[in-house]
Amino acid sequence: MDSSAIPDAEGSVEKFLHIPYDQRWEKLKPTIIHIYMEEKSRIPALAKRMKEVYSFDAQAHQYRYYFKKWDIKKRITTEEKGAVISALGKRRLREGVSTSDATIDQGGIEKAVDKKQLKRYINQSIRESESMTWNPGLFLQHALPYAAYLRSVGDHPSPSGAGPATPAYLTIDSPHANGSPPASQNAMTPTMQLVQRKVLLDRAKLFIEGRAQDLMAQMTSEDRESTITWLHDFWMYSFMTAKYWGKGPKIWTPSLINFKSFAGNPVPSTPGHQIEQGQGSESLPPSGNSLPFNNPTQLCRWAIYYKEDLDYESIPSPSVAREESEEQFDIDDESTWTQWPSSGISPSISATIMQGLQQNVFTEVQNETLPMAADSIIKTMEKSPEALQAEALGFAIMSRNVDAINQIVESVSFRSSPEILAVSPFHLAAQYLDGAKSCCMVMEILVHGLKNRNSIGINYTSRSGHTVLDTLFITILRSHSTISPHILSDKFIGQSRYSGQEVDPCGRWDADSPCIRQLYASGKQTIPHGWKHIFCHTSVQAVCHSISVIFDALQRPNINTPSGLFSSRCNCCGLKLTLGPLHALILTAFHLANHGCPGETLFGIVSCLVCLLVYRADPCAAEEVSVPAVLGLDTADDTCQHLRLNAAELASRVPLETMNTWTPEVRMGWNALIAILEHDIASRRSKRMASKRQTTATENNFSIDTSGNASIDTEDSEDEPCNHCIHEDERDDWKFVYCGNQKLGPIWAIIQAELLTYRRLDEHDSWLSTRFRMEDIVDGLRENDDAYLDRLLSGTENIEGYKLKRYSRCGFFFEAEVAGCARREEACESYYANFDDWKRTNFIQAR
Repeated sequence: MDSSAIPDAEGSVEKFLHIPYDQRWEKLKPTIIHIYMEEKSRIPALAKRMKEVYSFDAQAHQYRYYFKKWDIKKRITTEEKGAVISALGKRRLREGVSTSDATIDQGGIEKAVDKKQLKRYINQSIRESESMTWNPGLFLQHALPYAAYLRSVGDHPSPSGAGPATPAYLTIDSPHANGSPPASQNAMTPTMQLVQRKVLLDRAKLFIEGRAQDLMAQMTSEDRESTITWLHDFWMYSFMTAKYWGKGPKIWTPSLINFKSFAGNPVPSTPGHQIEQGQGSESLPPSGNSLPFNNPTQLCRWAIYYKEDLDYESIPSPSVAREESEEQFDIDDESTWTQWPSSGISPSISATIMQGLQQNVFTEVQNETLPMAADSIIKTMEKSPEALQAEALGFAIMSRNVDAINQIVESVSFRSSPEILAVSPFHLAAQYLDGAKSCCMVMEILVHGLKNRNSIGINYTSRSGHTVLDTLFITILRSHSTISPHILSDKFIGQSRYSGQEVDPCGRWDADSPCIRQLYASGKQTIPHGWKHIFCHTSVQAVCHSISVIFDALQRPNINTPSGLFSSRCNCCGLKLTLGPLHALILTAFHLANHGCPGETLFGIVSCLVCLLVYRADPCAAEEVSVPAVLGLDTADDTCQHLRLNAAELASRVPLETMNTWTPEVRMGWNALIAILEHDIASRRSKRMASKRQTTATENNFSIDTSGNASIDTEDSEDEPCNHCIHEDERDDWKFVYCGNQKLGPIWAIIQAELLTYRRLDEHDSWLSTRFRMEDIVDGLRENDDAYLDRLLSGTENIEGYKLKRYSRCGFFFEAEVAGCARREEACESYYANFDDWKRTNFIQAR
């Protein structure tokens, strides 16, 4: 500070009387600021003193004007308080750090932080933080450990720095910055303890508000590592608690979790510091570190539905009195795990998850060292048991424990539950589809258990605009292609990985499988392409069964709801181009053809198409489609590129040069898609024309129906009505399935039989049985010749007894108790399936 105007030792002062009045302000500025700030004088007293001592006559409002101009103020602004707390918070664990180390530059004047003001501000904000509300689903998002997390954020700025930058006006004097030991809570000054509490609460608030990126930006690399590790440890604890709920260990400690999920191998150390040295994803080593991991098998597992036909009186098994501890279980052998006794009072799954959080039993990271306020997170969850229940349901769905899901859903049922809906249960079930463990059972429990405002009919489309069917398509492409997420939807821009990838739809890995734990621990955050294989029978069956469950429900959604995938906007006219569900299916098939795995046949996507058509998806529906945009074709034309196309027309627009890059099997599958769509469109249009002619003839003969009955859907009209029981609850204006195409039904029956009787038992086996020939479908539809379909129905193998049981015109088997989920013995006259590898089989009791 320039002290020329401040009295010297002899008491003389420089008054600057020889210069104009306006210029004296800058000359007397150091004196004015000294009296006002350091001597803490009020403005009236300041003005009086300046007049008496310095012969400088100015009014109070003039001082206020110049203080504002010079950026001089006694009180610290909210922004400055926040900056001080943030800067001190980064240094809060260093020994000797104090609020006295912080100074604020105001117009060139270094001002010390007022501790009283800072304390009042912190105490007020702490009181306000007690009113936070939990947002369900926050813990569901942390499937990645720290090493994989670093790769997932890529080039985002938040994870690579050392926390938020300190503003230029703020200076922190840190004499112990180099090599200072961590400060204990008791060693901190009272004000620094408040600062630490405020920092931790602010971070907890960011987490509770779902602002993960902002939270990470507030932290140093060490803080980020501790936080991500703590969150992932809790994710693993909650996932395994939900997955194994009802048997085995009741409390999953870190040692149990790691021994089970790393198959007894040493738990790898976090390579976080090694990764962060590169300051960016492009400099990361190929595997994060050299940790080895075993690739999963290419052979699927599968599920078989069975019905318990024996009627017997069960005899309770003798109870075994023992403590469920680590020593009592062979963690590697689940057959040794005992079912929990049904008698006695046991805590619910949500209570067990909450208990783990309260007692911090799931991690080695202690709450005292966690760089956010764990107690605030816990208290917020404790205040909302409904939100906690929703969190538990989310983990139960992700782990596919149908009994745990059923318990939670039964407690909700008709009761409106915005907390349950906040975790998007139907989309979560489609995302974590598992054809080997639960098939469609998770979706079935949710669809039939959640009713009214909770129903799938109302909650079919998510907040991101994706339908449940869209999510099934995403799961298909995630698991069976190499396509990047951002190609599917602009909602995925910036994402490098798919949610739900830690669960394989055909049962080859799970989130707690050693291969996944080791993969993530090595620093990889996406599933290697070599782990994936084609859209296989196990996955196809789970998708088709899920479609049947969704669209056979009483409170079912509209199957023709617009898709949220592959949407775009015309650069010329600005029109938003939204596709229909069958258009989205065609583009899913297109990406399987272009980016699918070796051996892809498109049988799976053909099966999905036929299933959707049977459940009344409209092949005639046309939408505005920009073919170059959705197919990724280069075009320099600035005019509108969109045309009104149905799904068959879109499929026919794929360039020949693109199709020539496909294998013969993929081209045949693509031709089957087009043939099925074109034949069904022609069939429906033909019936509509016949109906119009009949209506015209009736009107000409003045024969008018005055009964008031609704008109029959002319697309379903046949000489003989379909007599399958699935039609019993239908009305003329409210139908479940489509029966108007006599060739579609047999194709659907053939597809179901293929899924019920064939799996690839060896890596050299074909992905399709020799009984199913895609070319017979193509030729039979294009030539309108039933002989080809008859050959499929009779089989091409010399198998004694190979014959399908009776099925309806819509393709459902008459003996099937659940039409959309027939069992093998309800569809086939004899046993000719090849499912005899029981180690790869999971039996599901039919409901």
